[in-house]
Amino acid sequence: MNSESFDIVVSGGGLVGKTAAIALAQAGWHVGICAPKTDWVDQRTTAFLWDTASFFETLGLWDILKTKAFPLKTMRIVDGTNRLFRAPQVDFSSSEIDLEAFGFNLKNSDILSAADEALAENHVTQIDGMLSEIIASDNGYELSVDQNGSPLKIKCGFLIGADGRDSTVRKTLFPGERKWSYPQQAFVVDFEHEHSTQFVSTEFHTETGPFTIVPHSHNRAGLVWLETPERVSEVISLDQAALEIVLEEKMQSFLGKISLASKPASFPIAGLIANTFGEGNAAIIGEAAHVFPPIGAQGFNLGARDIRDLVETLKRHTNTENRGQIYQRSRKADIETRTLGVDMLNRSLLSGFIPNQILRSGGLYALGKVAPVRKLAMKMGISPSFSLNS
Repeated sequence: MNSESFDIVVSGGGLVGKTAAIALAQAGWHVGICAPKTDWVDQRTTAFLWDTASFFETLGLWDILKTKAFPLKTMRIVDGTNRLFRAPQVDFSSSEIDLEAFGFNLKNSDILSAADEALAENHVTQIDGMLSEIIASDNGYELSVDQNGSPLKIKCGFLIGADGRDSTVRKTLFPGERKWSYPQQAFVVDFEHEHSTQFVSTEFHTETGPFTIVPHSHNRAGLVWLETPERVSEVISLDQAALEIVLEEKMQSFLGKISLASKPASFPIAGLIANTFGEGNAAIIGEAAHVFPPIGAQGFNLGARDIRDLVETLKRHTNTENRGQIYQRSRKADIETRTLGVDMLNRSLLSGFIPNQILRSGGLYALGKVAPVRKLAMKMGISPSFSLNS
């Protein structure tokens, strides 16, 4: 039976897991990353907010990625409801807070390709297999990895779960989480369009949730539409021509004629937040720790902040201290605040209660007209540290 030993093992081979492994290796640790091998090509895109792009610059990855990134310079919110109290359109421009762009949209395949090169350059050992057993030891953990029925034994001083919403690390070491669901599904598709987006990401607020258009280039964008399961089932069954008409009408034809550029897909909308993000010689990051609706480009960007805080915690504290618990304290406020904010925004759209509609409309009006509130909201949207340090 084979056996290997590492300072740190990361379980999970997605964007968060690979980014964490690179950051940790660059900080000087002997790192292994464990994930099943797959031939699947991730065709999705991810929006890097400015703060995350800066983090990737410190990792030496941004020079490669920025040539493939599309800047998001304006964030537009349009009240697409038919309710009595409607908010005015609000445009947030990155130039108002002296930034080139709020963020950048990138193909996941490009990010993962750059990450794989960086893993090799930083001598991270990639272990093909599924983490199947975790046993605590005096100096960390003894792990068992299933490699197509052949077990591999691994020892590590610190274990990181970046293994998604069904995280083995979370379920084994940090059982207990808050889960909730929404009466929505997400309908997602890429499309090409006649008129340029002009670097504008547009979010229509509707009675069933946000209808969000994120540019991939001047004439291609991705759509994330939160709708009732019944309506999603209806539209996903339409033929291409009929679906294009529905979507064009839904976006008020502001991009002109559209044509689908990918196969439509859907998934249920739910939320999760772990009761514990770290303890002792282990921690969880990304969707292993927190899951919420795809609103405001917060998902991966929150995971990137998990990585930065965890690396700093491990740098500053020795293995005789409760490093997992220190990390837990550093992340708790940011994670819970973001989760609550996204949840409240989504539920405010679903609520038919008139006082809630008035509050939401008034809040958007303030964001549009009150300069200090407006700038604070933009900075907080990028990162809590950006707000505090600028």
